[in-house]
Amino acid sequence: MLSGQRKTIGAFLCKAYSLFDSAVYHALEEEAQRLNYNIIVFTTVGYFASQNDYDIQEKRMFSFAPIEELDGIIMAPDTYEIEGFREELCTAIRERAHCPVVAIRHTSDEFDCVYTDAQASFQPLMTHLIEEHGLRKIRFLAGYEGHPDSEKRLTVYREEMAAHGLPVDEQKDICHGNMWYDCGPAAYRHLFGDPEDRPEAVACANDYMAVGLMRALQEEGLRIPEDVIVTGFDNVPNISTNTPILTTVEQDFAGMAHTAMAELDRQIREWDARKQRKENRRIGISGKLVFGESCGCGRRGDHFLTELDQENVRTIDSLNNRVVGMTYLNIEMNGCDDLKQMHRVLIAKKSDTPTLPDLYVCLFESGRTESGEPVFAKEITDRVCLVHMMKDKQDCGMPMVSFDRAQLLPALAERTETQVLYLMGLHQNADAFGYAVFHYYPGNIPSTFFQHWNVILSSTLSNIHKRNEILALYEERRLSSITDVMTHLLNRRGLEEKLTPDWRSMCSRREHMAFIMFDMDHLKEINDTYGHHAGDYAIRTLANAIHTAAPKNAVIARMGGDEFLMVLPGADRKKAENYLRKFEKTLDEINRRENRSFRVEASYGFSLVALDEMSTLEQCIRMGDEAMYKAKEERHAQRQ
Repeated sequence: MLSGQRKTIGAFLCKAYSLFDSAVYHALEEEAQRLNYNIIVFTTVGYFASQNDYDIQEKRMFSFAPIEELDGIIMAPDTYEIEGFREELCTAIRERAHCPVVAIRHTSDEFDCVYTDAQASFQPLMTHLIEEHGLRKIRFLAGYEGHPDSEKRLTVYREEMAAHGLPVDEQKDICHGNMWYDCGPAAYRHLFGDPEDRPEAVACANDYMAVGLMRALQEEGLRIPEDVIVTGFDNVPNISTNTPILTTVEQDFAGMAHTAMAELDRQIREWDARKQRKENRRIGISGKLVFGESCGCGRRGDHFLTELDQENVRTIDSLNNRVVGMTYLNIEMNGCDDLKQMHRVLIAKKSDTPTLPDLYVCLFESGRTESGEPVFAKEITDRVCLVHMMKDKQDCGMPMVSFDRAQLLPALAERTETQVLYLMGLHQNADAFGYAVFHYYPGNIPSTFFQHWNVILSSTLSNIHKRNEILALYEERRLSSITDVMTHLLNRRGLEEKLTPDWRSMCSRREHMAFIMFDMDHLKEINDTYGHHAGDYAIRTLANAIHTAAPKNAVIARMGGDEFLMVLPGADRKKAENYLRKFEKTLDEINRRENRSFRVEASYGFSLVALDEMSTLEQCIRMGDEAMYKAKEERHAQRQ
């Protein structure tokens, strides 16, 4: 994505399915093709009232995104509602960006911006209520305190009331809601609590709160617009059949995005000149007053209910299909034990995502094993591994390609044509696993389905990590149960576990094996003279010599105390004797190198066995043991 074949613009927006985001995404797609840019949308979720761990971790997007590598940035800080997100985004871009930046739907003293001119957009609505309807007692339902859009509209409300000589009681005439439907009852109690002092109209900071208030008014028996006029802002597609169609203001979101892209393109081409400019450029976009039934100046079309019913049926069918699809996806993903199974499920479910031709899953990588397998992290790292790739609806497998995180995608995922890609983080609680990259067919954009999909995928990765951790812990404990702590060789149980699975098969093939038993000489004397730490050293030294001289297919175990057993599959007498000569040489080299006050020496003996159906491992071990004791006795006799 950031390979240099085409300039890349990064877009930072929150909530990939709002009316604003939808209009912006369509405009970005058109402008990307017209101006020949790639666009990567760093999309996140998060709601003012949610405050859960998932939302909080979305802030990692700002540290993850390769802001330094982008050729241009478009951002919408006002879409980030969780406390601190806007500030962190602006700080990250201020400190790390080396390219032009244009903010949309946001006024800023430090960035160029394209925004809805509140004065030019909200003033006509207030003028309409005051001058056309002759209203004098108008109250305002604002969003939560600090919401940028709401604060601008509230300012215009105050100014227009003052310009017309109408008083505003800050306590009585202004109510703060939450920018959503459910603030309606509380807003009603605040604004209409005094039956003797009710407003003639309520101007709301957005349509959702306006609809919520109208529902509360209807429940209280008040008629709209006969008893009170209610207006909104944004012109959200009709969201209720039980309330009047709103008189509202329509923002030109698409116009903002087109203007922002044109401005960004100009600055990219004239970057040197832009750096010399001291003042930021502010471009205001006017809204459009839309008349509805809530003030009495508009009416529903003749076919409104029929068209709305048809749209609702389509929406319900689509939602039902998505719920079913998400349910089965969740079930199948929960059954994934590893990444291969996850990959197969994602490919099998591609028919559930008809608008999505390309899907890439990239996981943070902390390194590689000796065999070259990636080791996946649970935190943001500089290296990333592409573990799933679907391109043009085709299964491109699990490339397991490692690349620099700043690239976002490896070269094999790039296309020759311009692309708009959507990137979402994969994380759960405190763990960050990687990210998913979506590419849609032209004209299609993300929906809530893909946010839910992303959450399920994050949960699957979390489960896989936990399963691997449990397996690693189990393997650690299993190894400790079959491994001698002092020498790190197998113990007797480990020897049996190693040989038993193939024992019957080796017997049926009548394989030849050598069982070589070792017993340390003079261990008691070393312990008595130099202490047990010296005796432990001697045991480790003998184990090291046995292991160093051994061929790869040898099975070595500490049988207890100072006794060791080596099993050499396929060995004859010559191979066994060659090994023992190598062992003696190795042990002698260690003794000379260490130059201790004592030498480590051992007696050994071996038994050659031609396995058959009657052979047992215990029998073969005993034969090796007997051979060793026989050799030890002979050696002892020679010394006397």
